[in-house]
Amino acid sequence: MAFPTKHKLPFRIAILECDDDIPKALEKYKSYGTISSAFLEAGAEAAGLTKADLEISLWDVVDQVGNFPNLDDVDAVFLTGSKSYPNLPLLNLEYDSFATDPCTTAIVSFVQKVLAQQRVKLIGVCYGHQIIARAMGAKVGRNDTQGWENSVTDVDLTVEGDGESAKEA
Repeated sequence: MAFPTKHKLPFRIAILECDDDIPKALEKYKSYGTISSAFLEAGAEAAGLTKADLEISLWDVVDQVGNFPNLDDVDAVFLTGSKSYPNLPLLNLEYDSFATDPCTTAIVSFVQKVLAQQRVKLIGVCYGHQIIARAMGAKVGRNDTQGWENSVTDVDLTVEGDGESAKEA
């Protein structure tokens, strides 16, 4: 049984590539966009959809500042992570979610445009979710005392969230 969806298929996802990946990963995966595409396609297949049910487009928003999709042409916008961490100057990493450079401010402005409407869905991973938070007015910044943080958090799903209601439909 296919996973029920209220969206017409194919579901059109624009992946905003918010950085170039680290060299070793680039050799295998080519870009943050191709890694993200593979995860989305695997998730679709696990939900009973096929690759043909997704239409994924990649958008280089770093080297081509202001290069964003037309919201009429997509159903969702996915912001990738960024390998960058400004506290490590030896790695020559440039991007952080609270910067005021033209690239970062253009991404924040675009996300505000997405948030201002109701149809197009929005998701961000790491750097991407920080950009979304910033676009919503949250304070984002560096954790100077501890550096990067990672955690595991339990999530309790509702019946709707765990898919039980979808299975019964």
